[in-house]
Amino acid sequence: MDVGPDDPGNSVFLDDNDKIAFNLKDLPVLRDDVSAGTVSIRFYEDMPSVPYISAADFQALILPGSTMTVSVEEGQYLLKNKYASAIVNTAQETFYTEDLMRLTNLMEQVQPGADNVCYDGAAFVRYAYQLHTNPIPITLDYKAYGIDFRGDGENVFLPFCTLADLYSDLYFHYAFCDGKEVQVYSQNRGGNNEALLKNTRQPDMIAYTYSELCFVMDHFYGRPGRSIFEPYLNEIGLDGLLELTTEGKQIKKLLNSDSMTDFAAGMEFLMTYFYDGGHTMTWVGNTILQNPNYTYYLDYPTAFALYGQIYFSPYYGKAIGLVDILTPLRDSLFPEGGTYHKKGDTAICHFDKFSGTDYAAWQAYYDGTGPMPTLATSPNDPFTIFLDALKKADEDPDVKNLVIDLTNNTGGSSDVVVAMTSLMYGDSFFRCINTLTGEKLVWHFDVDRNLDGKFDADDKLVHYNLNFCVLTSKYSFSCGNLFPALCQDAGVLITGETSGGGSCGVGAYLTPEGIYYQLSSYRGRLSDKGWGNIDGGIIPQVSIAFGPDIPYNYQGQIVPFPGYQTFYNLDNLSSIINGYYSN
Repeated sequence: MDVGPDDPGNSVFLDDNDKIAFNLKDLPVLRDDVSAGTVSIRFYEDMPSVPYISAADFQALILPGSTMTVSVEEGQYLLKNKYASAIVNTAQETFYTEDLMRLTNLMEQVQPGADNVCYDGAAFVRYAYQLHTNPIPITLDYKAYGIDFRGDGENVFLPFCTLADLYSDLYFHYAFCDGKEVQVYSQNRGGNNEALLKNTRQPDMIAYTYSELCFVMDHFYGRPGRSIFEPYLNEIGLDGLLELTTEGKQIKKLLNSDSMTDFAAGMEFLMTYFYDGGHTMTWVGNTILQNPNYTYYLDYPTAFALYGQIYFSPYYGKAIGLVDILTPLRDSLFPEGGTYHKKGDTAICHFDKFSGTDYAAWQAYYDGTGPMPTLATSPNDPFTIFLDALKKADEDPDVKNLVIDLTNNTGGSSDVVVAMTSLMYGDSFFRCINTLTGEKLVWHFDVDRNLDGKFDADDKLVHYNLNFCVLTSKYSFSCGNLFPALCQDAGVLITGETSGGGSCGVGAYLTPEGIYYQLSSYRGRLSDKGWGNIDGGIIPQVSIAFGPDIPYNYQGQIVPFPGYQTFYNLDNLSSIINGYYSN
């Protein structure tokens, strides 16, 4: 990025507070890749590569139609938007707010009036309300990380990425400025790594990027409890952690390299330190290590040894066989195919994901412009898969037990989770803890249970006279872990083996130079009814013993894979369910 005080066409101003000259540029804004005007960005003389933006301009940018007022009181900047307020001290570099969740609420874009919750916008579900402990005030100390705030006596200016990270939520709203344009994303669309096309990094950007990354990991990582390195974040922070070991120092060196590919590899190594099943990760992966132009300062064997040391270590918990073994094994036991099967009084629905909702088809139905989606029209939609099984079981006089098979389910949208629980036992909410502030939150949703396109009192009349059972394995992760947690709290039978955990919502982030990564977010670590962390998995009321091990060829070696064939025995499941519900 070539931005500095000597660039032609820039006007040089003087910041009245910090007495630092800056260049002012009006950069074009792209909102979801569509032109959306311009915004003023500052580039200070002492940090010419790092874009700064006023807090008020960022508020209007990230949530169109909203405003933030700025006033100066006793030498500090008071920020107020529709939801909450904050105090920014440019001398101490502190950011104080009594309600961080409301201050940074972007969910108005998903549903008008929604709080800062986890809701993906499925038409058959809508956010209702939240219950929570009183908001807990928090002071964020950026000075400890060398991150500088700027003010001119009227407005306050923060690094663009600092504000973007502060607002990052569970819907994947995020924004990015590369010095030439501003990109704003207002929908869950993942990320890209166009930054990898760049080569040399600028010294001021290197220092700021490392400081911001340390701040984010120390504050915004949700601490699901899986990584052995988590306690160090509380005790000595990320920088202190990396200084403890030879591997950590190598990672820190990569993160502070002037080579973009080295930095990206450092991000990949760092994410393996905090691997938690797939919520915390970056998307650069082996493409960096296998790049023939990769400029890692050690030779390739050493680089791969470092990667392997972290990536394949016991605490990484790398699992094999989910697709290669478990799916074919289960399919061989149900050769007729499909997602629904029955034997005697028991039916099973193979429910392999909570993701893939056909949002467009459901929205068309609720808008009155299309038919209700079905398994025939939307075969990969998880809700239509569940509705199909529910209808068949309910209308079959022989069936009294319905098993929801999550043994291959690695997660997806919580919208589908609360819709399913509402149809099964009437409740549609989940609990979580904000790990940064300690707030306890309960997010409630309305579900159109009779699917007539309306949310009304008739929805409460829907009831299915079935015994429900959830079948879990160690591969039941994220929403595949949340669903059995909610069901167990409601008295629904869980059987199989302990589920695979995954207790945090996911936050989307971009480094200041544009490399996408995601973290288990502090905004919502899922909890059981006793406010316990569910990352350790849900222990079934009734376990199922494995059959004989299955030999599997993994990287040229024959390794045993657990005999999951017993999990799908419908006679055994019938006996387990009938025994549980008869007591």
